[in-house]
Amino acid sequence: MKPTRHTLRQEIIEIVRRNGVVGSEEKIEVKRAHNAKEVRHRGDFSSNAPLVLSKILQISPAQCAASLQAQLAHWPGTIEEAKGFLNFRMDQTATKEIVAKAAREGARFGAGTALSGRRVNVEFVSSEPNSPLTLTSARHAVCGEALCRLLEFQGADVTREFFLNDVPSSSKMRLLGESVGAFYESHFGNSNLPEGILQDDFVRGVARDLAARDGNKHLLEPAAERNLFFAREAAEAAIFAQKQELKNLGVRFDLWTSENTLRAEGRVDNAIEKLRAAGHIYENDGAFWLKTSQFGDDLDHPVVRSDRQPTYLASDIAYHVWKFNRGFALLINIWSGEHRPYVARTHAALKAIGCDVSKLEILVCENARLRLDGELVEGRDGAPLLLQDALADVNSDNLRLHLLLSAWDEATIINVENAVRDDEYNPAYAARLAPSRLATMMRQSEAQNTSQNAAESADFTPAEAELARLVALWPDTAENAALQRAPQRVARWTVEFSEAVRRLLAASKPDMPLNLELLRGAQSALQSALLILGIEATERF
Repeated sequence: MKPTRHTLRQEIIEIVRRNGVVGSEEKIEVKRAHNAKEVRHRGDFSSNAPLVLSKILQISPAQCAASLQAQLAHWPGTIEEAKGFLNFRMDQTATKEIVAKAAREGARFGAGTALSGRRVNVEFVSSEPNSPLTLTSARHAVCGEALCRLLEFQGADVTREFFLNDVPSSSKMRLLGESVGAFYESHFGNSNLPEGILQDDFVRGVARDLAARDGNKHLLEPAAERNLFFAREAAEAAIFAQKQELKNLGVRFDLWTSENTLRAEGRVDNAIEKLRAAGHIYENDGAFWLKTSQFGDDLDHPVVRSDRQPTYLASDIAYHVWKFNRGFALLINIWSGEHRPYVARTHAALKAIGCDVSKLEILVCENARLRLDGELVEGRDGAPLLLQDALADVNSDNLRLHLLLSAWDEATIINVENAVRDDEYNPAYAARLAPSRLATMMRQSEAQNTSQNAAESADFTPAEAELARLVALWPDTAENAALQRAPQRVARWTVEFSEAVRRLLAASKPDMPLNLELLRGAQSALQSALLILGIEATERF
């Protein structure tokens, strides 16, 4: 039996089904211990199955536990009943077998089939094309890429997609064009800047480049026409900058989808007409409203404004319909925290047009900030902090791991003083140092090869046992993180694993060879995790 929560729960549920018990499957849980203290009290894994079944069968939890124990005799270790729970412990023989498997498989150790054959679309980042990447967008990028790699590690066929909000008539694009236009004029003597325009370095730079390239030829053009041109030029520059930054982060996209193209192809108009034909749209104050309140949202929302321009919601409906029509088994959207109120209306709108919203998951990822000398770091001219400015303080790999440690719904605040430290107080440093530490111990143990047979046949020392436990639990960590859409769990496992490596190094003695197979297995597990996180595993650090 593969020792993971998912596999163990499936085994228990299969036993329940074979015995004709109904009404229990959703309530049965399998949880994993997350530290040595929990392992001592309730084993590596623990299930509430006896408690759940006892209430249905009207017998004692102990009787249910005994029956399950008998049918789970192939578990690689011991199973104990305690207060209505089954506690599963892997024995050292089983752990050594998993470690040996890790040593053989290299960086593919831990790969699974939980999502085998499923086509998954992940849309993430999708930042506004009005600046280089912000630090928050960078968080979306590294978390989204790690999630995609996790899903692929479990057998999924993943398409990475970026949605460009590039409609020239949108309020944000109009503001972008007007802002570039104002600074463009300032290069030719008009220093009166309108209130409310964007004044960041990116906008100023685009205006400066346009003035240098085109001279003053745009001054005589109608303002609306000129600003539309400026908005397109600025958007192209922003998208180019974002693509370069994403490439430098190791984040790739298979498809860049343009909202403007969706409109030009008639997909937005078709979606609106379908909703109108179904009776889900009504007119009020010159605008057309979708009856989202009839499909689970609190309010109705406009899909066409009074100026007859489609709203962003209309574009979003058309975009999702197009994704559903491409045959994906699962759609995953990673949205920023400011879009949290938008989740319910999106689900409601898609129900109205007939989409199967059970195939759509929306992960809301909160923002990311730096803290320096106790103060939150602001962007220039009040704009959000850019990734390029954050990288001036913290190197890319360190920043990446810190961005990956917080759960989706938790804001990430990175203390610069900790993130740049070259010691154990910086978890990113420790994680990047761990491959080098393992390599050092491997070289020392290989030099003592005459004692290796004895070392590998002996019981693990306490420090070896803790590292071996984490190696053996890596397949469970990877599988569970993919099923729960939580790459942050891989980051936290990596930090815990790196600390176990440090403790093993501290406990090692020159005259006592370490278990070389354990070190090789540990190296495989760590390489696997760091590949998912996008962090280079360097043996000489």
